[in-house]
Amino acid sequence: MKRFIHLLVCALVAAAMVLPAGAEPGGALWTREEAGGAYVTVRVPFPEGEGMSWGQTRYLGVRYAGTGEPVALTSDYRAGYLFATVPARDADRPLEVFQGERFDWTDIQYQNEPVSANTLYIRGVLHGDGEGRLNLEQVLTRAEAFSLLVRLLDLEEGGDPGYGDVAPSDWYYGPVSAARAAGLAAADKTFRPNDSVSRAEFNTMVYRAFRGVGWIGPERGEAQDYVDSADIPDWAMEAYRALGSLSISTVRELDESGESEPEIERLAQPGQGVTRREAVGLIASALDRLPVYPTQGAIDRGFDRAMPVIDGSTSTYPYTDALYSALFHNAGRHPELPASHSKSHASYERLIRGEVDVLFAATKASIELEEQAKAAGVELEYIPIAYDAMVFFTNEENPARGLTIEQLQDIYVRNAYDNWSQVGGPDARLMPYCRNTDSGSHALMEEMILDRGTLSLSGDILQGNMSTAMSTALTDVAAALETSPAGYAIGYSVYYYYLTAETMMEDVTENRLHLLEINGVAPSDETIADGSYPLSAYNYIVLRADTPADSPARRLAEFMLSREGQEVVTRAGFGALQQSKG
Repeated sequence: MKRFIHLLVCALVAAAMVLPAGAEPGGALWTREEAGGAYVTVRVPFPEGEGMSWGQTRYLGVRYAGTGEPVALTSDYRAGYLFATVPARDADRPLEVFQGERFDWTDIQYQNEPVSANTLYIRGVLHGDGEGRLNLEQVLTRAEAFSLLVRLLDLEEGGDPGYGDVAPSDWYYGPVSAARAAGLAAADKTFRPNDSVSRAEFNTMVYRAFRGVGWIGPERGEAQDYVDSADIPDWAMEAYRALGSLSISTVRELDESGESEPEIERLAQPGQGVTRREAVGLIASALDRLPVYPTQGAIDRGFDRAMPVIDGSTSTYPYTDALYSALFHNAGRHPELPASHSKSHASYERLIRGEVDVLFAATKASIELEEQAKAAGVELEYIPIAYDAMVFFTNEENPARGLTIEQLQDIYVRNAYDNWSQVGGPDARLMPYCRNTDSGSHALMEEMILDRGTLSLSGDILQGNMSTAMSTALTDVAAALETSPAGYAIGYSVYYYYLTAETMMEDVTENRLHLLEINGVAPSDETIADGSYPLSAYNYIVLRADTPADSPARRLAEFMLSREGQEVVTRAGFGALQQSKG
C-alpha cells in the first residue's frame, strides 16, 4: 500500500507545468457549458507540448492548481492545449497542466499493458486494488463499477444512501453515497456491492454517466449490428444505440484461412460479466471519442458557439464533412453535423424558405428556383469556392474516346442516336443513362447541356435508364455492358465525385469506366482549372443576399476563401481556387 501511495503522489506531482487556465495568450479564456449545465469545459493552454514527443504528451493531464486533484474528464494533448471538463461548481478554480508517470502494475507485463490503464490512472479514475494490481480479467463488482464512475464524474457524497447492505465503515460507502445522490444508483433497499456487473449493465451505467456530462444522447448514436441483438434487454437498448461501436462486445472472425480479409461478426453477449479490462477500455474510449472539441480556427471564427445550418446537393456533402472535420475534434459527433445533404432542388427550396443558412452547390439555381426565390422576395448570392466539372463516362472496353457538346444534345435531348458508330465510335448499341431531375448532377446537365433549362431531356431517355444516386450513376453504366450484340452505356457525374468513387467501384463491379473527351479536351485537374475543358464549372457557397455580415453563414463563406478553407476544399476532393486568399 505504501508503494502505491508513493507512486500516486509522484504521478500527480512530477514535472508539473503550472499554467492557470486564465493565462491563455491574449488573456482569453475559452470555456463551454456542457448540455444540461452540470459541467463546464475549459481549454487549458500548454504550448510547451509542441516540443514534446508523443511518449511524453500521452502522460499529460490537468489538475486543480494548489490542491493537485486531477481532472478525470481531460482530453489528450491537442496542438498546444488540453481540454478539461469540470463540475460547474468548480468552474472558477484555476487549472494547470502536469506530467504524470507510467504506473508499473505488478500483475501485467509492460507489453500487454493497456494504454488506457495509465491514462485513467493519471486522471485519478483508476486506482487498482491498492496493491499495484489491475486484475484485468476479473469480473467487475457493483461497488467497483460505481467507484470508477464516481471518480470519473467527480461526484460529491450525499450522505446515507439508504441501502441495508452498505455501512459507513465499508470502503465503497463514499462512492455509493455519491452515486445514489447523483441518481446513478437505483433507490432499492439493497445495493449488492459484491454482485458482478453484466455487459448490458455497465454499458448502461457508462451511457448514463456521459449523458449526465452532456456528451452523448440517444439521438447522437451510431448503429451497430449484433448477431445476438435479440438478447439485449429492453432497458439497455438506448445505451447500446447511443454508444454504438463503443459498446462492450465480442468480435469473432468468420474466416480464419488467411487467404483474404476475414469477415467478422459482433456479439453483444449482454448477460456476460464485464471484466475490468473491458470496463477500463470502454471508459477510456468514451473519454477519447465522445466529446467534441473546437480547433483554434473554429474558436477564432465563433464556430465553437454557433455553426450555420448547412445543406446542399448530394455531390457536395464532402464539403460539409471535411469542414466539420477541420473545425472540430470528433466532428462526427457534433450535434449540428447533418448526416447527409438534401438533393440539389430541395436544398435550394430550403434556403429560399429560410430553413437552412447556407448551401454548398455544384450549380446555380434553375430558372424555376430563381422564380421561386423572386416570388418569396429572396435574392440568392453565389460565392465561388472551388472548381469542378461535368464529365461523361462510358465502359472502359468502349473504344469511343470523345464527343462534342452538340452530340451530347443529340443523344440526351433529341434521342437522335442509338449506335456508337453514329458518333464516330464502334458498331455497338448506345445506351444513355441519366440522373433524377432533382439531383445535383442533373442541375449541371441542365445548366451546361440543356441551355439552363430551355432544352429538356428526351422523354425516351427519362423513361429509360435512370440512376437515382451518385454512386449508382457510375455502377449502372459500368455494369451495362452487352456483348451480343455489343452495347455500351454513357452516363454523367461531377468530376471530383468520379475520382473519389474509384474505390467504391472496385468493391461493387469489376467493370471499369473511362472519361470521354468533350470537344477534344479530356477532363483533368489542369484543364478544369484553366477552363480549357468546356464543361468546367465553379462550386459555390450560396447565401441569401441579406445574410448579415456577422452571421455564422457569412463567416463560413469568408472561411471557405481563406487558406484553411481552401485546404478543406482539397480534403473534400475538389479543386481549390488558384486565387485562394491567405
